[in-house]
Amino acid sequence: MKQLKLTSLTIAIAAGLMLSGCGSDSDSTPTPKTAMVSFSIADAPVDDAQEVVVAIDAIELVKDGQENLILDVSGENDLDYMQVDLKQFQGGDSALLLGDQELTVGEYKELILHVLDESEGPDFSYVTELSGAQIPMKQPSQKLKLGGFEVTSDGVQRFTIHFDLRTALVSNQNGQRYNLKPHGVEIVDNSTVASLYGTVDASLVTSCVGDENEGSFVYLYPGVGMTNEQLADNFDPAINVNPLPEGAVRPTNSTVVEMKDGSNDYSYAFGFIPAGDYTVAFSCSAAFDSPESYEGLTIPNPETQRHDVTLNNEEDLEQNFQEAQ
Repeated sequence: MKQLKLTSLTIAIAAGLMLSGCGSDSDSTPTPKTAMVSFSIADAPVDDAQEVVVAIDAIELVKDGQENLILDVSGENDLDYMQVDLKQFQGGDSALLLGDQELTVGEYKELILHVLDESEGPDFSYVTELSGAQIPMKQPSQKLKLGGFEVTSDGVQRFTIHFDLRTALVSNQNGQRYNLKPHGVEIVDNSTVASLYGTVDASLVTSCVGDENEGSFVYLYPGVGMTNEQLADNFDPAINVNPLPEGAVRPTNSTVVEMKDGSNDYSYAFGFIPAGDYTVAFSCSAAFDSPESYEGLTIPNPETQRHDVTLNNEEDLEQNFQEAQ
């Protein structure tokens, strides 16, 4: 009988351990899925500067349910920050900020660039104007807060932080300082974007000679089927005080038309555009397009110089602007 009692006790203890083990399995938190991610930076051209240099020392990621993640950015020669002249990375080119980062799959609410601005010294972030003057850049709190993005488990994801400097770069304090605004900056998944490029007939570029707003640009608008009157110039809806035409559509990007070195052709290019339907329009009279306020510039100009285009994932589409025959 004594042996039987010992055996029963042993069985009971073993059973309890088994139940405890089962409970632990059911209560354990599954390992979250992760993916490899890279971040690059690029620009849509700005026409009134030689250089737009930004010094970045970290990328901060905000995600519900976890502490903010700080990813350090480093540059050449063992610098603990990276300096990028955005004017060198236009029309589809980009500079790699961070590669092969393992991130938890899911929605990220915000990406924040940590910028070293004039408070760290005059040679970190600045704009070199066409005159050669170097003007410092000030970034409030030294942080540029951008939008969200999603990390999936489908292989390696490559994101590009894409600046439209005609919209994002603002001169203030009577031209004594520049500031970067999140308005005009997008985070795009490279697998879901396209590029658009083309030539512009020289006669179109010169068709506004003598106009007070002389200057050739191409504008990109989301969607198709708008009237010419709806195609607005750049403005920031948060601060614009000028009356807008009914149904005004704000451009997603705009870029200068220029003659490339070694070429006799005028051309333009947009990179990192999300796939979809767009209207692309040329204007020869848009030099003084403020990124903040609607000016009522004539787009398109000439009035027939617009096209509907459909951009597909990872496609390079050519759309030229030619003088009407």
